[in-house]
Amino acid sequence: MNNTEIRNRIIEILEGLDRPGTEAVINYLKTSSYFNRGCYGHHKEQGGLAKHSLEVYEHMIAFAEGLSSDSIAVAALLHDLGKTTRSGGKGHAHRSLNILDKLWFQLCDDEKIAIGNHHDFSFDFFSCPLRRALSIADCRSTGDWKQQHR
Repeated sequence: MNNTEIRNRIIEILEGLDRPGTEAVINYLKTSSYFNRGCYGHHKEQGGLAKHSLEVYEHMIAFAEGLSSDSIAVAALLHDLGKTTRSGGKGHAHRSLNILDKLWFQLCDDEKIAIGNHHDFSFDFFSCPLRRALSIADCRSTGDWKQQHR
């Protein structure tokens, strides 16, 4: 898929969500660097952040049975949202949660845990199935189980 197709697919998936704040999140993605920037240690090419997020989504859909499709979309596509800015706090996972909060996007508790702890391997890996699935899919996309970029 090229960058335009990736952008359109991500927007299409998010438009399928039925929760307050979705439109604000989509507008944020369109006006931030989400669709244009690369990631720090992987997917460094232009558009790499969006490509990585869509890969994480596809991995989660393929193996994460029993989880809400909405929660999979939210966790996968928005877990690295904090990489669009360097301001606003600690690591990119914390910044992702801050951005979503400012956009009044409603997250369930498992989505908050998954996004906020997807690189925290000291966090109880089995206590939240969505967090476990996100961490595994994230590592599959990067190709590295030990990567802990922030």
